[in-house]
Amino acid sequence: MADDPTRSDTPSGPGAAGALDAEETASGAAMFALEDPRQSDVAALIAALDREMLEVYDEDAIYMTSLNDLAADYVHFLVARYQGHAVGCGALVVKDLDWGELKRMYVRPVARGKGLGRAILDNLLVMARRRDLSHVRLETGLKLEAAVAVYREAGFVECDAFGDYISDDAPESLFMELSLKN
Repeated sequence: MADDPTRSDTPSGPGAAGALDAEETASGAAMFALEDPRQSDVAALIAALDREMLEVYDEDAIYMTSLNDLAADYVHFLVARYQGHAVGCGALVVKDLDWGELKRMYVRPVARGKGLGRAILDNLLVMARRRDLSHVRLETGLKLEAAVAVYREAGFVECDAFGDYISDDAPESLFMELSLKN
């Protein structure tokens, strides 16, 4: 593609409540906004994520989150779009006044390798900093090497299981966190 439709070198956001300000919006082709995950095209994006995870892991090893839970007031659900099509997503779940958890990070295969996953991550981290969270945690699969590489590149380090994961036997999970108070 001569004009790379999914290229996003910098985080951007169209000014949805809690998203990045208009002056921070990049002129890249991908647009980012906080959206309701229950919209049909976004629900289809999440269903694609679920299908892909089921190709890699047994169902009992996957921590799925319902669309209604992703639409809760304490969740910032970010969607990346190209030409109106949902091509990526991620959520910041505010766990208390101090920290948040990243969930449902996904980029459609056709849009991978162009920095879109990192741009989604960067947008969510901006939101976390604006909420004055001290750190962000996540659970990801050990087999998701590209995702783990993106998180490490962003400064995430391994940590112990947290929250609801503590009581689970999760041998295929990797837990990571990023301190936002440097």
